[in-house]
Amino acid sequence: MNSSSVNSYPQSMSNLQLCDTLYYGRPSNQTLAAIGSEFNRRGLSKSWCDTETNKLYLTKTIDWVAEQVEDKEDSEEEASAVVLPAN
Repeated sequence: MNSSSVNSYPQSMSNLQLCDTLYYGRPSNQTLAAIGSEFNRRGLSKSWCDTETNKLYLTKTIDWVAEQVEDKEDSEEEASAVVLPAN
Protein backbone atom coordinates (compact mmCIF):
# COMPACT_ATOMS: atom_id res chain seq x y z
CA MET A 1 0.00 0.00 0.00
CA ASN A 2 2.77 2.42 0.91
CA SER A 3 5.38 2.71 -1.80
CA SER A 4 7.25 5.90 -0.89
CA SER A 5 10.66 5.50 0.66
CA VAL A 6 10.95 5.60 4.46
CA ASN A 7 13.82 7.95 5.25
CA SER A 8 13.93 7.97 9.02
CA TYR A 9 15.74 6.01 11.69
CA PRO A 10 14.05 2.71 12.62
CA GLN A 11 13.46 4.03 16.15
CA SER A 12 11.30 6.78 14.63
CA MET A 13 9.37 4.52 12.23
CA SER A 14 5.82 3.42 12.94
CA ASN A 15 5.17 -0.29 13.38
CA LEU A 16 3.62 -0.47 9.91
CA GLN A 17 6.62 1.28 8.37
CA LEU A 18 8.87 -1.33 9.95
CA CYS A 19 6.64 -4.08 8.53
CA ASP A 20 6.51 -2.49 5.09
CA THR A 21 10.28 -2.18 4.82
CA LEU A 22 11.11 -5.53 6.38
CA TYR A 23 8.51 -7.77 4.72
CA TYR A 24 6.77 -5.96 1.88
CA GLY A 25 9.65 -4.40 -0.03
CA ARG A 26 9.11 -0.74 0.82
CA PRO A 27 12.34 1.16 0.15
CA SER A 28 14.31 2.74 2.98
CA ASN A 29 17.66 4.39 3.47
CA GLN A 30 18.21 2.21 6.57
CA THR A 31 19.71 -1.28 6.60
CA LEU A 32 17.46 -4.29 7.04
CA ALA A 33 19.60 -5.24 10.05
CA ALA A 34 18.78 -1.96 11.81
CA ILE A 35 15.10 -2.24 10.87
CA GLY A 36 14.97 -5.88 11.99
CA SER A 37 16.63 -5.01 15.29
CA GLU A 38 13.99 -2.36 16.05
CA PHE A 39 11.24 -4.73 14.88
CA ASN A 40 12.41 -7.38 17.36
CA ARG A 41 12.93 -4.83 20.15
CA ARG A 42 9.25 -3.87 19.85
CA GLY A 43 8.20 -7.50 19.97
CA LEU A 44 6.48 -7.41 16.58
CA SER A 45 5.86 -10.48 14.43
CA LYS A 46 5.12 -11.30 10.79
CA SER A 47 1.60 -12.39 11.75
CA TRP A 48 1.01 -9.01 13.44
CA CYS A 49 2.17 -7.28 10.25
CA ASP A 50 -0.13 -9.41 8.10
CA THR A 51 -3.12 -8.75 10.37
CA GLU A 52 -2.58 -4.99 10.51
CA THR A 53 -1.94 -4.75 6.77
CA ASN A 54 -5.13 -6.70 6.06
CA LYS A 55 -7.06 -4.36 8.36
CA LEU A 56 -5.68 -1.41 6.42
CA TYR A 57 -6.69 -2.92 3.07
CA LEU A 58 -10.13 -3.86 4.39
CA THR A 59 -10.70 -0.35 5.74
CA LYS A 60 -9.67 1.22 2.43
CA THR A 61 -11.97 -1.16 0.53
CA ILE A 62 -14.94 -0.42 2.80
CA ASP A 63 -14.35 3.33 2.45
CA TRP A 64 -14.22 2.97 -1.35
CA VAL A 65 -17.45 0.92 -1.49
CA ALA A 66 -19.23 3.39 0.81
CA GLU A 67 -18.13 6.26 -1.43
CA GLN A 68 -19.42 4.44 -4.53
CA VAL A 69 -22.81 3.85 -2.90
CA GLU A 70 -22.99 7.46 -1.75
CA ASP A 71 -22.09 8.76 -5.22
CA LYS A 72 -24.75 6.52 -6.78
CA GLU A 73 -27.39 7.75 -4.32
CA ASP A 74 -26.42 11.36 -5.03
CA SER A 75 -26.68 10.88 -8.79
CA GLU A 76 -30.05 9.13 -8.42
CA GLU A 77 -31.37 12.02 -6.33
CA GLU A 78 -30.22 14.52 -8.94
CA ALA A 79 -31.75 12.48 -11.78
CA SER A 80 -35.15 11.94 -10.18
CA ALA A 81 -37.93 14.37 -10.99
CA VAL A 82 -41.11 15.06 -9.10
CA VAL A 83 -44.19 14.44 -11.24
CA LEU A 84 -47.14 16.58 -10.23
CA PRO A 85 -50.73 15.84 -11.24
CA ALA A 86 -52.17 17.98 -14.02
CA ASN A 87 -54.92 20.40 -12.97
